[in-house]
Amino acid sequence: MSAKKILGQYFTTRYTWLMPQVEEFIVQSKCGVAYDPFAGQGDLLQAVTGLGDIQKLNGLDIDPKLNWKLNDSLMGIPHINNAIIITNPPYLAKFSAKRKKIADSLKHYYQQSGFVDIYQLALFNCLLSAEHVVAIIPETFINSRFPQRYRLAQLTVLEENPFTDTENPVCVACFDGRIKPAAEIEVFKNDSYIGSLGDLEKHRLIPRNNLDIRFNDINGQIALRAVDSPDPRSPIRFLPRGELVYDLKSIKDSSRLITLISLSAEWDEAIPQIIQISNNILSEFRQITHDILLSPFKGNKKDGERRRRLDYKSARAILEKAMGATGLLKGNFKESYYEEKESLLNQR
Repeated sequence: MSAKKILGQYFTTRYTWLMPQVEEFIVQSKCGVAYDPFAGQGDLLQAVTGLGDIQKLNGLDIDPKLNWKLNDSLMGIPHINNAIIITNPPYLAKFSAKRKKIADSLKHYYQQSGFVDIYQLALFNCLLSAEHVVAIIPETFINSRFPQRYRLAQLTVLEENPFTDTENPVCVACFDGRIKPAAEIEVFKNDSYIGSLGDLEKHRLIPRNNLDIRFNDINGQIALRAVDSPDPRSPIRFLPRGELVYDLKSIKDSSRLITLISLSAEWDEAIPQIIQISNNILSEFRQITHDILLSPFKGNKKDGERRRRLDYKSARAILEKAMGATGLLKGNFKESYYEEKESLLNQR
């Protein structure tokens, strides 16, 4: 079994992660030591040599072949005065470890921490060791409930891959040790500021689960292609059942990328309207949130933008809003954000 597979090693050989706002964060930390407890080949330390007040480099690693001081940083990270941690910790989700049949060699990490991915334990230990931390971590972090999330100062979603050996979608998370409201946490996409984390959270899709909507039902009236194709002209989309070009026998209870969705028969005549409104809601949501709240999918589209996946929880929320906008529901169902069904129907 390779160290890459067991230890979750992916080496950051490109400097595309060092965006101007990340560089400014490192400079403003005024730390004199760049410290990587998962140092690997030392690429991150080399990238920041001489930046701001940094005069000294310090690295640790669990792999004796890498010529750093040995340390299992998933068990603990020694504190160093005046240091900013700059790291690309290992990533390995618990379910992936099971699929790769290496869970036994890593189970003590999951059991001890309660985290579902090794990177979360690594990040937690980094934040115990230092106030200032810059970490290249899976982009799914933005939708996680990581306990120290509000120590973030900024988060940068990277669309250009900093790795040569994986397409895992990543972001750069910069922590400054101060707990703060989401409105003070800056979010960037590449080198462009798109708003605060608080701004984004206002638009998160949360279903009410008060309507009969069933996913992965081969008798469903609505099809959902829940992942962007590499072609920008073929994005995530709700479709009439008859327009889905796919072997319906392949739809299983576990399907997450292409599915059929059933509504109760009373909605049959409104299905075309619901599909249209749902796509308008999805389009507006993607524009307002700059796609950041949709799950990342490996690889980019041909135009360079990150492919995204619509999870079924969010898809349910969209359908609920669309069904409310048809005017067929009684009561105060509609929310102010999508109140005007006329504007949704007239969007192009």
